[in-house]
Amino acid sequence: MLSIVYEIALTDTGLLPSLVRDYLQGHPDLNRLTTYPYSFDSFEKAIADKQTESIDRNLLSDVLKEQYASIAPSSAVLENIALLKSKTTFTVTAAHQPCLFLGPLYNIYKIAAAINTTLQLKEKFPNYDFVPVFWLGSEDHDVEELNHAFVSGVKVEWKECGTGAAGKWKTDTLKAVIEELKKVSPNTAIISVLEEGLKDHSTFGSFMQYFVHELFKDYGLVVLNQDDARLKKRFAAVMTDEVLNSRATHVLEPTLSYLDAHYKVQARPREINFFYLGDDYRERIVRNETTQRLEVNNKDISFSKAEILEEIQQHPERFSPNVILRPLYQEIILPNLAFTGGAGELSYWLQLKPIFDFYQVNFPLLAHRPSMAIVPASVQKKIEKLGLTYSDFFSDTDVIINRYMQQHVSEEQSLKVEQQKLESLFEEILQKAEKADSTLKAAVQAEKQKAMTALQNLENKMLKAEKRKQETAINQIKGVKDVLYPGQVLQERRENFIPHYNSDFISTIVQHADPFKKQFLILSEL
Repeated sequence: MLSIVYEIALTDTGLLPSLVRDYLQGHPDLNRLTTYPYSFDSFEKAIADKQTESIDRNLLSDVLKEQYASIAPSSAVLENIALLKSKTTFTVTAAHQPCLFLGPLYNIYKIAAAINTTLQLKEKFPNYDFVPVFWLGSEDHDVEELNHAFVSGVKVEWKECGTGAAGKWKTDTLKAVIEELKKVSPNTAIISVLEEGLKDHSTFGSFMQYFVHELFKDYGLVVLNQDDARLKKRFAAVMTDEVLNSRATHVLEPTLSYLDAHYKVQARPREINFFYLGDDYRERIVRNETTQRLEVNNKDISFSKAEILEEIQQHPERFSPNVILRPLYQEIILPNLAFTGGAGELSYWLQLKPIFDFYQVNFPLLAHRPSMAIVPASVQKKIEKLGLTYSDFFSDTDVIINRYMQQHVSEEQSLKVEQQKLESLFEEILQKAEKADSTLKAAVQAEKQKAMTALQNLENKMLKAEKRKQETAINQIKGVKDVLYPGQVLQERRENFIPHYNSDFISTIVQHADPFKKQFLILSEL
């Protein structure tokens, strides 16, 4: 069972980039980058605004039914898929690529934040319905990011995963990876789910859709694979405009200039912000300035303007938006009110409002998922014994140790009194020296600095000796730090959820995943 043992405001952790920190704090200059203030109260207007858009709800429902044909969806998921046909139903969405075993913990947290938000919305607006959605970015091709998971500190890697879009990878070599997982984790419940999924799902996209469904099916989470020709056809007008006119680059230029002057640009648009998809590749579309043909990078494929327009009409599934245009694609397809994500995701979303305005698509409320760390009860006891707080552990390890030593060092190891006496002594020497010869002032000050430095060096050596005496406490500090920052990376960005999973895990995370509290939570395993 997990319970909250510590909370700290996200903006006080030092973990956020300045852009996201200012956004969470409601900095007025950032109003230009958003549609809605970061407040739950903003949903009333968001609902009204999204109702004015033309969403092909029947298409969305039909695609989902087909994608779930091999999953045996829960009654809650089936009900939500049916509800999406209604004009009074809206979504809250989280998104990510199909990572092995769902990758780092933060994927669990942002999905939970979307679910938590829909539960709050239904309570606030009972006349509407709200569906949590996980948008599966199955066209991503970053193998090094997607093909591994850290389980209890051990890297489990899928070395023979495939090339091109991750959703198209074949799962026939996944069985060996699950066997490796068994050596690391005794969690038979999850391993059983994974093994069962391999029986019916031959591609990684379908397999991940199944896996996420199994984890969150009781909450009616709908998992949508973006790699669908019918959905892409709804996006064809944007594809055409982008490949012919480089629309995103031009429209976003003023916002990027503002961000360059005040913050850091998270993701820069390219001249053309689409990839071309093949069975085993995903390559950028580039313009050859000499021939004016549109070429597929690293492939012997090119199009004239007329040919690429025909290709978009006949095969929209072959065009894959990059990070700049994927959010727009998502919001054209879904009746979406809010997007829940981490600091990196919000950083690039905050660049994109002008492209939404250009295509007259409502820009959703951006909600920062809660950050969390899970610690065993023994860590909680160590922190209490050390007399530290979890806030201390957002600092570097050496800083924590030095702070602890300063609080616990005995008076015998402190030379502050002697330093004060030395200051007074050299003040007296300086007065006498100036009376004898005013030019001696610099010499006295130099000797004073040497003496003070020598005294400081002595104190440091005494402190090191004290540290050796305090070796147990120092090792405990390092141990706690390693739990919160395994491999010097924030736990939620490295470790997988499997070691913590039990029958209560998902419900507990959902309960605590309120993005409008803007908190970093420490959860203790009791």
